[in-house]
Amino acid sequence: MALNMAKNVAVNSGKKNCYELLAWLNETLQTGFTKLEQLWTGAAYCQLMDLLFPGSMDVSRVQFQSSNTVDSIHNYSLLQTAFRTVGVVRFIPIESLIKRNSAVSLSFLQWFKQFFDENNKGGEYHALEARGGQSIANISHLFLVSVL
Repeated sequence: MALNMAKNVAVNSGKKNCYELLAWLNETLQTGFTKLEQLWTGAAYCQLMDLLFPGSMDVSRVQFQSSNTVDSIHNYSLLQTAFRTVGVVRFIPIESLIKRNSAVSLSFLQWFKQFFDENNKGGEYHALEARGGQSIANISHLFLVSVL
């Protein structure tokens, strides 16, 4: 199957705030993100690529229940491969995203929203079904707490 090539974009001055972006993401992917930092696993970006460019990645390989850096690196590797497959020219600041840098997370999501808007063909997509009924783990707020 031949894949469509992506329209590359640069973020323009019409940037959306994090609340607008999270609302869009939650509606699009049937998720419940409340903070940008919860996107650190890369799973949401992988699923957005699957929506935009079906066949650009194997969604069954995405670690939706990721809670560790290794799984996140795996997800971003899948995303990078999908980018190359459809001709996206964009650096993914993986280290900063995994470290939950809010400024980098906002900037990347703003870019991805614009990229999505330019490349979305408006087809039907069932996000929860596409990821096998799995929720995208929103566990970035969980940390080990030592008992005193």
